[in-house]
Amino acid sequence: MAVTAFFSAGNLSIFADNLANTVEVSRDAAGKILINGGAVAIRGGTATVANVSFIQAFGLGGNDTLTLNESNGALPRAFLFGGTGNDTTTGGSSADQLFGQAGNDTILGKGGNDFIFGGEGNDVLIGGDGDDQVFGEAGNDRMIWNPGDDSDLFEGGAGIDTAEVNGGNGAEVFTITANGSRVRFDRTNPAPFSLDIGTTEHLVVNANGGDDLITASGNLASLIQITVDGGAGNDTILGGNGNDLLLGGDGDDIIDGNQGDDVAFLGAGNDLFIWDPGDGSDIVEGQDGIDTMLFNGANIGEVIDVSANGRRVRFFRNIANIVMDLNDVEVIDFNALGGADTITINNLSGTDVNRINLNLSAAGSGGDGQIDTITAKGTNSNDVALLQGNASSVTVLGLAATIAIAGAEVQDVLKIDLLAGDDVIDATGVVAGALKLHLSGGDGDDVIIGSNNGDILEDGAGDDVVIGGTGNDTFIIGSGDNIILDNGGIDTVLSNSSFTLGTAFENLVLTGTATNGTGNSKDNQITGNNSNNLLQGLAGNDTLIGVDATASNSGANEKDTLTGGTGNDVFVLGVQNNSHVFYSSAGANDFALITDFGTGDLIQIKGSLSNYTLRSEAHAGSSALDTAIYLTANGANELIAVVQDVTGLTAQAFRSVA
Repeated sequence: MAVTAFFSAGNLSIFADNLANTVEVSRDAAGKILINGGAVAIRGGTATVANVSFIQAFGLGGNDTLTLNESNGALPRAFLFGGTGNDTTTGGSSADQLFGQAGNDTILGKGGNDFIFGGEGNDVLIGGDGDDQVFGEAGNDRMIWNPGDDSDLFEGGAGIDTAEVNGGNGAEVFTITANGSRVRFDRTNPAPFSLDIGTTEHLVVNANGGDDLITASGNLASLIQITVDGGAGNDTILGGNGNDLLLGGDGDDIIDGNQGDDVAFLGAGNDLFIWDPGDGSDIVEGQDGIDTMLFNGANIGEVIDVSANGRRVRFFRNIANIVMDLNDVEVIDFNALGGADTITINNLSGTDVNRINLNLSAAGSGGDGQIDTITAKGTNSNDVALLQGNASSVTVLGLAATIAIAGAEVQDVLKIDLLAGDDVIDATGVVAGALKLHLSGGDGDDVIIGSNNGDILEDGAGDDVVIGGTGNDTFIIGSGDNIILDNGGIDTVLSNSSFTLGTAFENLVLTGTATNGTGNSKDNQITGNNSNNLLQGLAGNDTLIGVDATASNSGANEKDTLTGGTGNDVFVLGVQNNSHVFYSSAGANDFALITDFGTGDLIQIKGSLSNYTLRSEAHAGSSALDTAIYLTANGANELIAVVQDVTGLTAQAFRSVA
């Protein structure tokens, strides 16, 4: 190694060779300037602080270390040139100019208002005290601000450059804002400083200790990518409109990614991640502690789906096609706000989510007046769901995650769908006046107990026990040896197989391929489907509808048999909310056969009786002439009903609906 030094007219010049050299400029207690502690002779005279006004050092080739050591006092202004190797250069307290040149260099300006130039290579550039100007130039450079530094300018130049800010251990307030084509970074408290950042791709903020507030605003996405590490303390981190990386660190932190597809690591502590409309699809890693994601909806109808994705949780929102990817998050809070929302919570077994809080209210109100639908799903194993609640709040216990619903209204619907397995659903803890319940056990031998609100109680295949409350319940019955019980109200059974109503039930609707429906001694309404049904009212004043009255072509190609039994029965050939006359599509190939029309019975038709013609005809199976009812309005000649063994019907036998 060879280092040479020359002194002339106040200028001290130092030259290394092309090997790896160490050049340290210092002074002794008497003020004499030394190079490498005096090991390098200074040619041209004795150099002291008093007669040296400028220092320049050149590393040339090799991996050099150039240092201004001011342990015995300040040194004059210096220009230090690293050369072509991977050099380490440290300035002094004056306004120095430090040049890394070629190679992957490390430069520390220390005191003074310095100019620092990285040159070629991937450099680490630290301004130190003073208002410094740092230029990364070519290469992927890292420009660093540390506590105690002043306001600097960072210019990354070519390459993928990073500006890094390291906070202190106290509470600090940082702001990141777009400033035209540049980025402004400020600490507003304590001891304000600012950074003017340009042509730099990444900004990394390490807040370190203290309860810090970091806020990003403006159109930063086109300027810089942001990484914030809150460090220790209870921090609040508000991201920008780009794809940010946000780390909470230790403490109970609040992180709001804002716009962009952000990645958040919440760290240790009980943390809160916030999502607002306009934000992107984020990845949230809860890590240690009891962590919560707060998802704020909008005043429009939204579709929300929460499901397990292995050990992770997928939270989907149809508006803007948002997909949140959650891991190690224990609580999800969803504020639905206004609109008719549809929320599905699938089986979350195997994930860390153990509670979901749903607030259906509009902002500042107890409800939004819309019909919100919540579906909670179980597993294909044996599940237990226990429901508790009052008029506006219902809690579902027993599933992988507790579901707590607030702001509910009577028109809202909560469906419990436990899929396959021998399941138990008990809603007796829900008081009257709460939201509507749809309780479905799925296939398996289930026990379903309703509330007193008028529920939909649905069993699937299996030998089930279904018990209704005192409200007007609807029972959807599957196959199996079922026990169906009721405790009052006007109840309806929907069955996909032939069914006879028990003594406590009022109404029956056939679904699927069911063919026969039989009433009881109550005033029943029995409704068929698109099969050829046999409906029997038995005792009571019954209403028999042989078709699916909600279909657009009700009764087409059907031949239904309607037997009222004792009582004053009504046989329905049309209804008010369907413009179609039943059985009016296939001539004589579809009609209702009324087998026991008698005194007190009525035939309900669609429109005026003048639209119909009554003819005495003999039809198969009759013991006397029958009355055939034809729809003949507008040139039609459609047989719609046959009143068996009865002729001479008058207008008093008919009831018209519009």
